[in-house]
Amino acid sequence: MSWGLPAAFLLLAVLAACAALRWWWGARVRRTQAGIGAGAAHLTASVGRRRERLRALLLWAGLGSACIALAAPRWGAAESTRSASGADVLIAIDCSRSMLADDLHPNRMEAARRKAMDLLRVAPELRLALMPFAALPVLRCPLTGDHQAIGEMLQDCSPELFPAEHGYQGTAIGAAVREGLGVLGREVERGQAILVMSDGSDEDTEAVKQAAEAAKKAGIPVYGLFLGDTERKVTLVIDGKQQAMDADRSTLDSLATATGAISVNATTTDDDVQALTAHISSSIAQRPWIERQRVVASERFRWFLIPAILLLTAGALLGTRRKA
Repeated sequence: MSWGLPAAFLLLAVLAACAALRWWWGARVRRTQAGIGAGAAHLTASVGRRRERLRALLLWAGLGSACIALAAPRWGAAESTRSASGADVLIAIDCSRSMLADDLHPNRMEAARRKAMDLLRVAPELRLALMPFAALPVLRCPLTGDHQAIGEMLQDCSPELFPAEHGYQGTAIGAAVREGLGVLGREVERGQAILVMSDGSDEDTEAVKQAAEAAKKAGIPVYGLFLGDTERKVTLVIDGKQQAMDADRSTLDSLATATGAISVNATTTDDDVQALTAHISSSIAQRPWIERQRVVASERFRWFLIPAILLLTAGALLGTRRKA
């Protein structure tokens, strides 16, 4: 057994101290009442002492059970199986600082996250991998059918993953594609593709050319989703200087053309994602896949939360007066 929030056990100590203080104060009040005759039998005949003790026991037990539930107990294991018929797609999402430009609402980075979420919704049959990149790519999630995990990791994709002071900023699309081919190449029997989401071009044309040749040889098309408005001029303060954030889809177009894929502009609707998934479905083999997941130490707080609610409810509703 493990606990998600062990600090909640401090509340049990506080609860025990409150119970002891309540018992001491009650005893003191009863002694005071006895001294002035307030506790005489004929004056307290309607009060059920057993009911009072039972009511107190229910309430304190309910609060104790609630504290244990708050500590998030975990034990046991659960298994889940996902199966579908689809392709493997690696999402390479640009996290360079130019993605903070606001020519797309609210900025290109957030627009890229939304488009990736659209892909999760539109194509639940796909197995996906997530790889943010700037001057270098970093695999955040290997191929999985767990789209919820992909969605959670998308929220962490930002330029902050690639500190400029360490030389990690840039738009190395060629390097990202080469790394993506290595990730997908581990399961060569499946239909596979790479989707690059970016607002710029890679100045290292030789690296892009080599990546395109390697992708074509592997039979893995490289799709492009262009994020930016070429008709708007936007600037950002980079390293203390005002710099123009031009958008250029030439690298995405060249990769798509060389590998038999397509490149599209991001739109305010999901038409762009629909076009990409339609092309993937029609040109890439859709093979069945089964994925088993084992979740260790499942959350079991309900085992204590439900009794806590029942005990507190019973204690609150229990009367302390004897029946006539």
